Amino acid sequence: MSANLSTRVLLLAILELIVGGVVVLGGAALISFSVDASGKGLGIVHAILGLVGLSAGVLLLAKKGMVWTLTVWTNVLIIVFSTASEVALFGAGSLPSDQFVDSITGTSVAVVIAAVVIVLLMKSDMKLFLRKRQGQASPSP
Repeated sequence: MSANLSTRVLLLAILELIVGGVVVLGGAALISFSVDASGKGLGIVHAILGLVGLSAGVLLLAKKGMVWTLTVWTNVLIIVFSTASEVALFGAGSLPSDQFVDSITGTSVAVVIAAVVIVLLMKSDMKLFLRKRQGQASPSP
């Protein structure tokens, strides 16, 4: 593996850990500050997606199998769910206005970084390298 590819995998892992962390913290904030059960439910789902994002970041660092697929789908779900939940939170009035502004800010950061991760993962050499690992099974004891 070239140094350039190795550096890009490290960058991807760091970005994925940031996305996962932002989404976990956003989920915790939703659970804490929501004024109704729907907001708290969205917060729980956010926290779970963030934990999956953190797991994908760790797997990228370790270059384990299935990491390409897991990371792409996790980021797609983060983008779609985070955007949809902001619309739902606004429509339901589930957050006080000052927390809603913070929620929009955190979602914007997470969505932009998740989109960057997806774009970087779609580069042919990165895709080939990480998917080749996906096809390699761990040796059985």
